[in-house]
Formats: sequence, structure tokens, C-alpha cells
Amino acid sequence: MSKQNSFEKGHHAEVGSHHATDPSTEGSEKGVLSPSRHPVGALRAWLTVLGCFFIQFCTVASVNSFGVFEDYYVSEFLPSSSASRISWVIGLEILLQLGLGMIGGRLCDMGHTRAVFATGSVIYLFSFFMLSLAKEDQYYQIILAQGVGMGIGVGLCYVPALVTAALHFPGRQAIAMGIVISAGSFGGGIFSIIINQLIPKHGFPSAIRATAYLSLGLLAFGNLLITVPPRPPKAVAGETPLLYTPYLLTLFSGFLGQLGGLFPLFYIQLFADSHHMASGFIFYSVAAMSFSTAFGRVVPSYFADKYGVLGTYIVCAIINAGCAFIMFGAGHPGGLIVFCILYGFFFGSSTSLFTPVITALMPTEADRGKVVGAAMAPVAIASLIGSPVGGAIIGSSLDWWKGIVWTGVLMGTSASIQVVAREIHRKNLRRRANATS
Repeated sequence: MSKQNSFEKGHHAEVGSHHATDPSTEGSEKGVLSPSRHPVGALRAWLTVLGCFFIQFCTVASVNSFGVFEDYYVSEFLPSSSASRISWVIGLEILLQLGLGMIGGRLCDMGHTRAVFATGSVIYLFSFFMLSLAKEDQYYQIILAQGVGMGIGVGLCYVPALVTAALHFPGRQAIAMGIVISAGSFGGGIFSIIINQLIPKHGFPSAIRATAYLSLGLLAFGNLLITVPPRPPKAVAGETPLLYTPYLLTLFSGFLGQLGGLFPLFYIQLFADSHHMASGFIFYSVAAMSFSTAFGRVVPSYFADKYGVLGTYIVCAIINAGCAFIMFGAGHPGGLIVFCILYGFFFGSSTSLFTPVITALMPTEADRGKVVGAAMAPVAIASLIGSPVGGAIIGSSLDWWKGIVWTGVLMGTSASIQVVAREIHRKNLRRRANATS
């Protein structure tokens, strides 16, 4: 048997109808969950989702709220550092968040899930409190505490939270992952508001410590709520999705989508500033984008479980590419808020569904944590270079049309590649079905 046929054996991802190929999804169109679909019961499954939600809420929030940090660093706290230099703090944190996914995921596959969560939580909290001790204009203290330390903590928790929640829902993984991923956007919005309000009143150290104490409580609660489900069977020798063509195409698609898609998120505040909008309106427009992204990570996940994750992902990616061009009309307050809501929603949906797409392309016997973690590596690289590349494209003259076209073209190309990946995947599955009939 060839590697390709061996990989396809036992696969249950979508071919036309998602439910036709996976018996475990029967009845889900009516929203009825059979107890047999939860390895350790529905209550523990949903409590685990809640626990993973709290962990993501606290950790990924530090990434999604960095706009507030960056504004304060540039204007007051790090006067000797340029905006470009400061952007490496968030670039490094995102790189570690996604780049450590394979390590965290692999440790989960080996049965060390609780130890990974505990270690990541402790490193994150220690670094968060150390950030409150950073001195003014000491760039190395910021990058060590926030970029390296908090980045390692986020990276150890990120993929394990997704994988652990998904293992409780063999037939509805997209909605479980969507809820967990949405936590980072909700947390980013809440953290942004808290820090933005506390720094002027109580100073940077007190604002950071208050937020860190909030994270301490939620991380402790989240770790206690999690139940680790039984591990699935290990992959059969010779079965690996890492060399499967649709999987590789999906990784390339994710890289392009992240590389282009992050431009509006990184530069929307500067874009609004350059169009002379009120600072208060700009802040809440960015917060609206964060909350819209959070809802976008949940709502389409429901339809993905019902109608098929690959098709839903492609539709959201195409719409997201179109929404990028709405930024041409965002030079006034009304246009800005419309763009923030629409782009945030569909960017959230496409990024949220990326992980369920990866799991839909892998056999049930595969080491899920390792495969999902490996898929994060190209996205991590795109996240690291996305901001500097975007800045180079618009240049010092702020040619926004170049950045908008860059985003739209890359997002459109990403969606097109995913269409090709789905068709190859379907063809392979049909060939296997014909061979066994």
C-alpha cells in the first residue's frame, strides 16, 4: 500500500457532505449531541472547553492587546526606541506563540497535557509580573519579559488548549476550537480597555500587576476545569499527513493568508491617525474589531460542523479577501467602523477555521498535537515578518493603497490555493472509495 493510500485509510473528513462520511456527526444538524460523542461525558467536555477558554483568554490577550502597549511604549515608556524596533516585541511573542505549538502539541500527544498547561501558565504569569518591574527606556527588559517570557508561556498553552478541547468533540471539533480561539479576541478587547484606563490613573506598573492578577485567577480556574480525555490511537507506521499534498497546500495557504491578513490589524490605528480621526473613536473602533473577530471565530464554526469545514473555510477566506478592499472607504468614521466590524469578523472566521481544516485533512490515528503544532510554524513566520513587510510596503509616505492591495491579493491567493487543496483531497478520497467498493 502506498503512503498516500495508507494516509487516506480511515479518513473521515468531508467529501461533499461532511455528515455522510463521518457517522459520529449523525443528528448534529438538529443540534442533538449523543453522549457517546464525548469520550468522558458532555459535562466534562464543556467544562474543559470553558477551562481552555480561560487559558486562551488570559494568554493570547497579551498578543491581541499589544496595540495599547505599543502606543504607550512609543509615546512615553521607551522614548529611545523607534516604533519599528518596538514592533519586534510583538513579533517575537507571536513567533513563540505559534512556533512552540509543535513542542506543546507533541508533549500533549505523549500524555503530559496537565504539565504543559501548568508550566506555560507559571512562565506566563512570572513574566507578566516581571513586566510590571521594567524600568522606563529599558528596551531589553520589555523584550525579555513580554517578548520572550510571555511568548514562551503563550506558546506552551496555545496548541494544547485547542487540541484538548477538540478531543472531547470527535464530531464537532470546529465549534469547540472556535469557542477556545475566540477567547483571545475577547481577552484582547478586555485587556486593552483595562490597561488603557488604568495606566493614566495609576501608572504602568500598577496597571500591569492588576491585569496579571486577573490572569492568575483565571489561569488557576482554567487549569482546574480541564479534564484530559483518553489519547487516540497512535498513527500506523507509514501514515503521516506531513507529506500529504492537501496538507502542504493548506500550510502554504495559511502562510499567505496570515502574511497579508495581519496588515490591517497591525496598521489600522496608524491608518485612522493619518486620516485625523479622534483618538477616542479610534480606540473603540479597534476594540470593536477585536470583539468582531471573537464572534467571527465562533459563529462560522457552527456552520463548519454542520456543512463541512473545508467549504466553510474557503467561503470565509474569499469574503475576507473582498473585505480588505473596504479599507479604501475607511478614511472617515463611518467607513472605519464598518471596515473594522466586517474585516474583523471574517478574518476571525478564517483564522479560527484553519486549525479544524488541518484536523480534517489528517487520519484519526495521527498524533494530533504534533500535526497541528507543525501547521503553526509557517503561520508563525508570517506573523513575525508581517508587520515589518507591511511597513516597508506603505513606506514613510504611507501609501495605504499598496498595503490594501497587498492584503486583498494575498488573501485571494490563499483562498484559491485552498480550493485546489480541497479538490485534490476529494479526488483522493473518491479514488480510495472506488478502490474499496
